[in-house]
Amino acid sequence: MFRVRRRLAVAAAVGGVGVLAAAGVAWALVGAHPVPTYQTNGRVNEIVVSGSTVYIGGQFTSVRPAGDPAGTGEVTRNHAAAFNISTGALLPWNPNVTGSAVRAIAVNSGKVFLGGSFSKVGSTSEKNLAAVDPTTGAVISTWKATTNGQVNALVLHTGTLYLGGNFTTVDSSARSFLAGVSSTTSGTVTSWAPSADDDVKAMVLSNDGTRIIAGGLFTHINGGSQNHIAALDVNSGSPLAWHTHLAYSVIDLAADAGGVYVAGAGGGGNFAAFNPTTGTQLWQGGTNGNVQAIGVVGGIVYLGGHFQTYCGPQGGQHTCTTPISRNKLLAVTESNGALQSWDPGANSVLGVFALAGDPTSGALFVGGDFTSTGQRAQQGFAEYTP
Repeated sequence: MFRVRRRLAVAAAVGGVGVLAAAGVAWALVGAHPVPTYQTNGRVNEIVVSGSTVYIGGQFTSVRPAGDPAGTGEVTRNHAAAFNISTGALLPWNPNVTGSAVRAIAVNSGKVFLGGSFSKVGSTSEKNLAAVDPTTGAVISTWKATTNGQVNALVLHTGTLYLGGNFTTVDSSARSFLAGVSSTTSGTVTSWAPSADDDVKAMVLSNDGTRIIAGGLFTHINGGSQNHIAALDVNSGSPLAWHTHLAYSVIDLAADAGGVYVAGAGGGGNFAAFNPTTGTQLWQGGTNGNVQAIGVVGGIVYLGGHFQTYCGPQGGQHTCTTPISRNKLLAVTESNGALQSWDPGANSVLGVFALAGDPTSGALFVGGDFTSTGQRAQQGFAEYTP
């Protein structure tokens, strides 16, 4: 009940939009309709691509093949699942998480780290944070760390797992919404401890590996003003210069060599691009509802949320003065934020909560609350290809 799909080597430009992606392969915007792939029976909050595998986390409890209606062909997967990107096959990886949600995933060669709001993984007590085997999903017992609150974001870099969320302790150490722990055998809490004054919703590593960009509800870090976005030194945790801060809360972040990309709330919803070194805003856009997810692949920035209209290259508005219909999904050019023709749409009130691109194939993975997208019945999780 899964497809066998040959990965494309070349894609023609659609509507005159051709971009340069990884390894010099030319890709277009992804298509208007999703390809057949597994669905979920509930919300997908997080999508991570690692090699030939796509990992998802969320509030679902089962997955089912493309085309199957709810209740048919269901395979139990509590809050986490994985698929082969090339074939679409459901993989045996099955952490079996007990709790309300998996909200963050990070992957290295020997571990998959899970963050969220949960109490058990498999039969093992694991409070909001766990490391599991990348093939089976079994808990790695030699690694252990716990938080006293939800983990929203995870970043891996040179032996450290960086955490963001709404916690105030990690193990027995006081940590205010941000922390670092060893990603090796023990999970020991490190000295990386910038102190935020409110929730951290998202984090990314800068392309040069020198800083963690954090976004969220906070307005101060280490007592200094850092409205909703901040650059933090990967070694010391000290805030670094960041030129443009934001009046709206940041919900999601993405980054590549060209910039750091922000999805947020505010009057309507907001999104923007920033110079990754200086923090200067390069361009912005607005919608009439929150932008909850952002992903970049092949020179295109994709956005998802619970908006219905794009308001133009300006701040968001609940009632756009010059609305352009874009229901829950839209795409803009990475270089200048220009609106693209891609308009698949998605249903449900709250819409899209996760986006991730595969730089190898140019595919875009979409997760959320929807039961249809791109004029196809497809619940919770979808894949669009060039």
